[in-house]
Amino acid sequence: MRKTMLALALFLAAAGCTNKEKQAEACAGVFLDSFLSNDYDAAAQCCADGFREEFLKTTAGFRDLDSNVRALLISECSKFRAEIVAAQKKDNSDTVVVDYRIVRQKDSVAFEKGAIAGTLIVVDGKINRLGK
Repeated sequence: MRKTMLALALFLAAAGCTNKEKQAEACAGVFLDSFLSNDYDAAAQCCADGFREEFLKTTAGFRDLDSNVRALLISECSKFRAEIVAAQKKDNSDTVVVDYRIVRQKDSVAFEKGAIAGTLIVVDGKINRLGK
């Protein structure tokens, strides 16, 4: 399923989808779903070249973790999912700001304290950086 979503997002990017916000939402969704599934290689495919290198360096240590620790992280991450909150194109550029939050998988309710929320900057259908 994840591979199909990645292929769809990349196809939309290659096809030059006219709705930049929808394209950015699809890219961000695949990135976040892959990230929460600990599939960092798939998440990296959604990133622009410069950010991809930084992202892969940052997540490289995951593979080096003890297998029990890695299994625990995978299990815990599976309890969460990402929700796209908004996608807004910046002026007349190819830049789209995508706001998201991480919610509990079980009840889909955001955390009461310290909600996990963030922003991805998508340029030409690829994640360019985190934050605003």
